Amino acid sequence: MTEPTHEQVDQLTRAFERFTRRFKVAESAAAADNALNALDAEALVFVGDNPGCGVGEVARYLNVAMTTMSSAVDRLTRRRLIERRRTEDDRRSLALTVTDKGRQAIDDHIAAYRELCRVMLRSLDPREQAELIRLTEKIAGS
Repeated sequence: MTEPTHEQVDQLTRAFERFTRRFKVAESAAAADNALNALDAEALVFVGDNPGCGVGEVARYLNVAMTTMSSAVDRLTRRRLIERRRTEDDRRSLALTVTDKGRQAIDDHIAAYRELCRVMLRSLDPREQAELIRLTEKIAGS
C-alpha cells in the first residue's frame, strides 16, 4: 500500500466534508416531517431492522451510553414511532418494535438517502458510477 500524501488527505477531507454535508441536509429534509435528530433517526432504523431488540442492543450498536439511548427511546415512544413491551421470559426487559407511524418515518428516511445517492450518481458517467460504488464498498469493507 502506498502512503497518501498530505495534499491527498486534505483533498479527500474537503470532499468528504461536502459529501457528508449533503447527506446531513438530505437527512434533515427527510426528518423534517418527523422532526427527528440524527441519533433518534438511527435508533429508529435499527429497531425497524431488529424488531424485539432491547435498549442495550441499540445503545451498543450506536455506541452511546444507556442513559442517552433511554432518552432517545423515550422520545421515540412519546412520538408513537416505537413501542416498548415487556418480554415474556424476563419481565424486567423491554422489547422494542416500530409502529406503523415509525415504519413510515423509516421509509421516508431511506427514500431521501436513495434520492441523494441517485443525484450524486447522475453526475457521473456509467463507468465512473461503477467505480465510485466499487471504491466506496471497498472502503466500507475495510
